[in-house]
Amino acid sequence: MAAEANVGEVPLHSLVEVQEDTRQQICGGRVLVRIRLAPDEVASLAEPDPLFSLVPRAAYLPFLFHDVLEHFKKSAIARMGQPYELWFDYNHTALKWHFPLGVLCDALVGMEVPVPLDLTVHFRGNSLMKELLPFSGMADLQRSVMNAFKQAIFLEVGSASRFMRLEKKEHMMLWDAILRSDIKSFAQVEERLMCSTLLECKSLAVRLHISAPVHGDEVLLHKAPALDESGAAFTVGAFLALAMPPLLSANGDGLAEGVEVLTQGLMVPLETPLYWLSLHAGYMDHFVHLIARVPESFLKPACEGDA
Repeated sequence: MAAEANVGEVPLHSLVEVQEDTRQQICGGRVLVRIRLAPDEVASLAEPDPLFSLVPRAAYLPFLFHDVLEHFKKSAIARMGQPYELWFDYNHTALKWHFPLGVLCDALVGMEVPVPLDLTVHFRGNSLMKELLPFSGMADLQRSVMNAFKQAIFLEVGSASRFMRLEKKEHMMLWDAILRSDIKSFAQVEERLMCSTLLECKSLAVRLHISAPVHGDEVLLHKAPALDESGAAFTVGAFLALAMPPLLSANGDGLAEGVEVLTQGLMVPLETPLYWLSLHAGYMDHFVHLIARVPESFLKPACEGDA
């Protein structure tokens, strides 16, 4: 890796650890899920067998809809000609279809992902799904992911024109790679849209998820410099101090009590250069999704006096 003082001038492709295939090792993980039909939606005399699937962390839940529908439709309550409203929950928390499975796992269970991870599928709506964006088909997912990708490129380059100039076949290559969680094919298109050096980078594409019991997941989008004012790599700790200072301890040299920060199922050291995560741990919407798991007290308002 280039010397720290010159890192901003190094061609971006030279900063990627290709030989170690680091990105594949970090982002290529899978989660074994066990899917059961919601008990109040079972129409058959016997409860249907669960569906097991080894799902890439980079995948989106709608990718499972076809197999889930085929497996459970004979046991589910008929909709009398109306379309099914497929969605999932984990322990009565509705799962957002527009975030990758790995992001959902990091927010809900952290590093200790149960094997298997138990999900409940629903074929009709109820009050739990009020937090979810409307979903009418795979076109909604494709539009959501591509818009996020375009936004990420805009944050980095300062313009979406590179994305808009992609040929139709390149758009198809990109979406096909996302459908297959094919990181190498995805990177072939992605690298054409990125900055040449960190000095050219306006801001890295980082989403900060604040996840607390009961309160769910709050997502922040904050400027994430690649370099600090001295030209050195901007670190995760510096980003957290900028975006959400209460996540850090009083002296700023560690995380606050009860807080853990992770991405791709891994704890993230505060001294990690943010650009390194962008190159090696970004999801297939081109965002780094940093998940800050915090205790419930973190989001509670301070007490007004001692009653």
